[in-house]
Amino acid sequence: MEHHNLDAHPIPKDSNPLFINEPWLIDPSLQWRQETGYDPAPLDDPDNIRVYVPLDLCKESILRRLSEVISHHGAASEENEADYSYDVVMLISQIEIYDQVWFARHMPKEGKHSVEAIELVKEFVQKLEEIEVYDAETFPYSTIDKLKLEFIDTVRDQNEPMEYGGDWY
Repeated sequence: MEHHNLDAHPIPKDSNPLFINEPWLIDPSLQWRQETGYDPAPLDDPDNIRVYVPLDLCKESILRRLSEVISHHGAASEENEADYSYDVVMLISQIEIYDQVWFARHMPKEGKHSVEAIELVKEFVQKLEEIEVYDAETFPYSTIDKLKLEFIDTVRDQNEPMEYGGDWY
């Protein structure tokens, strides 16, 4: 599981939003920069404007986004497998953030994931398992297996690091 850079900054109306300083989560064109050590500081371009876009992370919204991805792509095929997987991986990043926050709020004595995230992942996996598959070779199978291993599999020692390197696709 990747730990995201979380920064709390107060805003008006006594809310405390969480700033995720990982712009590649909303701008996929920056993904290659993130993978090669990209600094999340605002771009040096003289015309750059840093915009913060609110994103609600709750069980309902993440599952709704997954339903939208499934509706958009339809059946998994060799042709759409890479794009489908990429869109789902973006949602898994949201699950990771959701999990980090809930884990920090409750600080469970056992395991490494929040109860809230585990329940979310169970429903997320169920939706992935319902995707019709034509000739896709790995998606959604490998994603389902990795999510189950990380969040649901109770036989594995929950404090052991993942061996697949953290990649979801």
